[in-house]
Amino acid sequence: MTTMTGQKRCIIDASILLDFIEGDIFDALFSLPFYFSTSDIVADEISRSYSPSELRAFGLKILGLEADQILQIEALQIVHSELSPNDLSVYILARQHRSLLISGDGPLRELADSHKVEYHGTLWLLEEMIPRELIAPKDAARALRTMLANKRWLPRADSERLIKKWEMNPFDF
Repeated sequence: MTTMTGQKRCIIDASILLDFIEGDIFDALFSLPFYFSTSDIVADEISRSYSPSELRAFGLKILGLEADQILQIEALQIVHSELSPNDLSVYILARQHRSLLISGDGPLRELADSHKVEYHGTLWLLEEMIPRELIAPKDAARALRTMLANKRWLPRADSERLIKKWEMNPFDF
């Protein structure tokens, strides 16, 4: 799950990218010492916010799907109709590349868990950013509040707990 340079390899889905766009901290995401990739269909999904060339400029690697991967998506969708081809594309890439799956999608995380694919979400990424001083705790709290206000699907109780922690003790990390 790490590259030769020691960076964690992460396959990221649209839900996370959209969380960070809505939180107005998209650029900070790519300051993490992680090697982020996504599928070409996920990159297309968020193209209203950023073009593929802009995403690459941030450091996001966009992976094209091979014919056999598309067949895997079709086969998985028969069993997991609740998941979109976009969701399944990042799952397949995470398995193939032995990478962390970064997703906030509940059914996708359940599928990953059932196949022993490690996954994390937006809150984990924010918690990774603070001790590295990539974002101040108060800015993480503000971004998380903005995400929630923009109806991003985040665990409410965990989000509120982190907001309170970051606003009350901004230097206790």
